[in-house]
Amino acid sequence: MANTKHSAAREIIIDRLLRERRGYSIQEMLDIVNYELEQEGFRPVSKSTIRNDIHNFQYLFRMRLHVEKHSYREYFMYEDPECTLFQNLLTFGEMQHLHSALQSIRFLDGVQGTLMYKQLSNRLCSLLNVETAHEPVVIYDTPPSLNTMRKFQVLYEYIRTQTPADISYRNAKGELVRDVTVHPYFLRQHGNEWYLLGHNEIDDCPTEIPILAIKSIGEADGTEFVPNKDFDLKDYYKELNSAA
Repeated sequence: MANTKHSAAREIIIDRLLRERRGYSIQEMLDIVNYELEQEGFRPVSKSTIRNDIHNFQYLFRMRLHVEKHSYREYFMYEDPECTLFQNLLTFGEMQHLHSALQSIRFLDGVQGTLMYKQLSNRLCSLLNVETAHEPVVIYDTPPSLNTMRKFQVLYEYIRTQTPADISYRNAKGELVRDVTVHPYFLRQHGNEWYLLGHNEIDDCPTEIPILAIKSIGEADGTEFVPNKDFDLKDYYKELNSAA
């Protein structure tokens, strides 16, 4: 890899873009790279520099790229979506954990003004493709139990990918209540119980479902995800802090 900070910064950004399945043109890469370089205090680069970087990925680093042509433009991506120039940095699972943790840190900075390592945070956001204004997925005091973990992991993925879910669950008496379509937003711990917070598509209202009461979870085919307008996380964090 390159031995300058400027080149290394470009490689991190381009590597992230090449892992995405949509593909990016040279011009699109140039716009994104220059924006992120300027955020880090680096000077912008030219289109020829990006072309040279792509050439290095292919022939110096020997990364296998797939190129699609649309009209007069070429769009670049890795042949293998799991491929990365930085093979030994982090596993996918580790990146997911860091992604969630960094979302929480960025969100809490707006609530409490606690973020001290802004430059490091910006670099991690760039590496992990975290939107700086994005809200965290999980609100908790202690980790979920083993009984909850399997459903927790499934719901976490639905929330992370903004996938509406068809859910069957039981009431406090153990009776099957109903099948509902839910737009999942957050996983919240309250006392010793974990809840899924989301929007009930059928009744058009907010909903909180105990995770242990859920009997089945499946993707709601043909349902477009509705972003959160029901829950203000600042209220939950204030409640969590006051309880502590």
